[in-house]
Amino acid sequence: MKSKENDSVEQHRINRINMLLDRLDKIPGELDRIHEKLLNPAGFTRDEYIAMVSRRANLYVEYDRVENELKKVYKMKL
Repeated sequence: MKSKENDSVEQHRINRINMLLDRLDKIPGELDRIHEKLLNPAGFTRDEYIAMVSRRANLYVEYDRVENELKKVYKMKL
């Protein structure tokens, strides 16, 4: 039974690493789209602009968090 548990734990670890790497790849694209919109602010309301700036800040924080988890928890070199 321990073999199944070890496989399950190892599979969970692999799935988590894959999810983090996938997210790390997608964040720069999201940031690029936000930057493009911010460079052409015509038609934005104040609230929309604030929401985009907030989303951009959150993406930077998320990127750092994901990168740190991969480096510290999973000992990956990025």
